Amino acid sequence: MTPSRHHLAEKYRKLLADIYAGCAAAPGATPPPQELRIQGLWASHQHPAEAVTLHHGTVRILESGRWNRCPGPDFTHAEIELNGKRIRGDIEIDPSAQDWERHGHGANPNFNNVVLHVVLTPPPSGWFTRNSLHQEIPLLYLPPETWEPDNPRVQYGDPPLPRCRQPLADMSTEKVAQLLQAAAAQRMANKRNRLHQRIHAVGKQQAWYEAWGTTLGYSANKLAMHMLTLRAPLKDIRHEPEAKLLGTAGFLVPLLHDSATPEARNYHRSVWDAWWLVREQFEVSPDRALPWCQAPTRPINHPQRRVAALAASVAQWSCIMPLLTTQTAGELEKRLSAITHPFWDTHYTLTSAPMKQKSALIGQARITDFLINHLFPYDDTPQSWEQYLRIKQSSIPHGIERTASLLFGERNELKSQLRYAYVQQALLQIDSDFCASNICQDCAFPAQLCQWQ
Repeated sequence: MTPSRHHLAEKYRKLLADIYAGCAAAPGATPPPQELRIQGLWASHQHPAEAVTLHHGTVRILESGRWNRCPGPDFTHAEIELNGKRIRGDIEIDPSAQDWERHGHGANPNFNNVVLHVVLTPPPSGWFTRNSLHQEIPLLYLPPETWEPDNPRVQYGDPPLPRCRQPLADMSTEKVAQLLQAAAAQRMANKRNRLHQRIHAVGKQQAWYEAWGTTLGYSANKLAMHMLTLRAPLKDIRHEPEAKLLGTAGFLVPLLHDSATPEARNYHRSVWDAWWLVREQFEVSPDRALPWCQAPTRPINHPQRRVAALAASVAQWSCIMPLLTTQTAGELEKRLSAITHPFWDTHYTLTSAPMKQKSALIGQARITDFLINHLFPYDDTPQSWEQYLRIKQSSIPHGIERTASLLFGERNELKSQLRYAYVQQALLQIDSDFCASNICQDCAFPAQLCQWQ
């Protein structure tokens, strides 16, 4: 018999409590190579393992970090040792020190967690890199020649193995499975509590609308989509949802570019005419514009199309709400996957050329993500938990593969399980609780793993 999710979650919470008991919360030279090439070298640890900063002494690169796909520092979750003190945070790499201010990083709170600024050309005399809190950030100048992989004079860093690798390798398959189920159960409990709190605050309709909008945002635009559902709440957009959502999102303009097709112009005009009447109520000022991320997304996932999918969903919301249960999950999938739109079925953006063939406005991956992150956590029953354990994802995100490889090494039985949603959710929870917030050397997770029952 499969242990209940409550029992497993309680075991995982006890593990966390045992680990953190009594602890405070963790707080004219050669032209430089192209930025993406340099970032690729850094991501593959092709950088000096140890170097000297301009004002803060010797730095050792213990963990290069995770290559960021979205706006913000180039690498997150990095770990360095600065004059013997280990620090965890983000790393930014620029061709020159001045790029920090040119790109507005000094005034951007998203860069406040940067612990090392790496530059490829000598900084000006007296230069200091500072964040929006006016804190100085260690500055490391690495000439382009030190980045050449074939340079025999440079000793490159190797990614350190986590200390929990060995106890995890020694655990039985049954214990590993229970650990992952426990972490997944805890993640479900966290999601369920947040959703219940939101329902208590704004009501069931708005809470589910926010959850669905956030899901449609994918990883790159979850924040922007959530902000959109707050700026344009469900009760205010039942009538003309396309105009109000696309307009609030900042995607409507008085006139489309000359390259737009007649079909796009006609559609835009119909939406704009409706938007003009409510513009004063919903429009967001430029300094409060929603933080859309477009660079790393596939054309089919362009934020304009995601907002259109949300609007098309709102048009059917009265039919969707009764299906938000695990018992009717199959019907919900059919309903969401069947949503269509005469313009957005064949267009990426308002100005793009038509696609060669129609594409589903809402794909199966988004629907599965919604079930995993919202629908099944909300249903607090043993049947829901059993059903959840059987869900598989269509793909394995790179970050999940990386975390699994770091923690579990070559355990083949785990590799075959990575498509299961609960395994992916468990790895995300473990990474969040331990890997992303702890200095590996000081982490109590490995010792506690040896006592996991």
